[in-house]
Amino acid sequence: MDPSAVWRDRNHRWRIEAYRAPDLRFAIFATNGTTESAPLWLFGMAALARWLMTHAISLDDLETD
Repeated sequence: MDPSAVWRDRNHRWRIEAYRAPDLRFAIFATNGTTESAPLWLFGMAALARWLMTHAISLDDLETD
């Protein structure tokens, strides 16, 4: 399953992938140089918005990857 969109935060600490299967899902990866964490799966825009707020990441901080 390929992501339909991919974003990184400005500091390149997080990678967010969006999937449409059959609902909207987001996989969040913590990145540290060459290594990545296992994905944290979020279901829906509300869950993504809550996660972004708790990590103090604004939409302006996201860059397309």
